[in-house]
Amino acid sequence: MPGQLSEWLKICAQEFIPRDRDNRSEDSKALERAHREWLDASRLFDYATEPELVDYAIYSLQAAEKQFVYLWKKARERA
Repeated sequence: MPGQLSEWLKICAQEFIPRDRDNRSEDSKALERAHREWLDASRLFDYATEPELVDYAIYSLQAAEKQFVYLWKKARERA
């Protein structure tokens, strides 16, 4: 599952996050920030070992995913 998630995140980033960092809209900046947060949450989940930390990692991962998907859908609607 973590490998599939990482691959999906890479595909989304390639499709919707512009590489020209000087001419990005606020929406694309927010999408890139959400993408980084989702990757960070995914890494935290991969390495969490303590039960309390696992719970926190799951919560963080779910929240980051929902934020990214929301922004991604908005970007697709505007494209």
